[in-house]
Amino acid sequence: MATEVSRASAWTRYARAAFIVPAVLYVLFAFVVPIVYNLILSFEQTSPATISSLFAPFAGLSNYRDTLTQSVTQSAIARTFIFTGLSLLFQFIIGFSLALLFNLRFPLHRLARSLIIIPWLLPLLITGFIFRFLFQTEAGAINQVLGDLHLISHPIGFLTSPGWAFVAVLIANVWIGVPFFTVLLYSALQDVPVELREAAMIDGANGWNRLVKITVPVIRPVIEVVFILGFVFTVKVFDVVIGLTQGGPANSTQILAPWAYNLSFQQFDYGQGAALNTILLVIALVAAPVYIWLNRESLRRT
Repeated sequence: MATEVSRASAWTRYARAAFIVPAVLYVLFAFVVPIVYNLILSFEQTSPATISSLFAPFAGLSNYRDTLTQSVTQSAIARTFIFTGLSLLFQFIIGFSLALLFNLRFPLHRLARSLIIIPWLLPLLITGFIFRFLFQTEAGAINQVLGDLHLISHPIGFLTSPGWAFVAVLIANVWIGVPFFTVLLYSALQDVPVELREAAMIDGANGWNRLVKITVPVIRPVIEVVFILGFVFTVKVFDVVIGLTQGGPANSTQILAPWAYNLSFQQFDYGQGAALNTILLVIALVAAPVYIWLNRESLRRT
């Protein structure tokens, strides 16, 4: 009997390992190996001739120094934070407004909720190309609509003017991120106790007071998590910029991820590109301790 029990427990351990091993291998080859290899590249003096070998001459911190002293990199870092901050602000305002709207249970609200996730389902590169056609100077739909409404007298160079190009990329990224904010905030609104809202209405609180003093405090943990995840997703945006402007015109839409790609695969300076990718990874990882700090009370309870 004891032998059969030990045999069963051994099979249980083997079954657990059989399920765990594929996940471990996936994490190892999809995340750990690329990150480690990128870190190695960032400390090497690389070129197209050395990239085929695993090791190249050691360069120390020169790749980090060289890339951080470039004016394009410095402007890309500042632009990344501006782009991320504005994206999160507009995504939250629009997403929270839509979540509150869907919470009203108007006719066809389920269909509207289904349609709102369409931008989330499209590949990011395809979204960039779609907005590229929309913002074209001569045949773009945006310029045609503005012209038909007599709001402009001549087409706007959305993709050829540095200021307008940044706005175009920002609009495209906000459009992509709104469904994420809407879905999570709408789910959080379902957890707001109806009794609290009814008690506030009895006490004479108007809609704004109920929103600020009841709804927002209750869903605050979800809002914090949404902002943290949104920061991680936005700070490393790549596909939209490449599909829409490719970092132009005159590097006016270069942010960290596309600029790191440019350094590595267009200028073939793999060391500087890897160094910039490492910096981008560190910036994204800042979200982890912030999340732990914001949720320290709930983590202690668990």
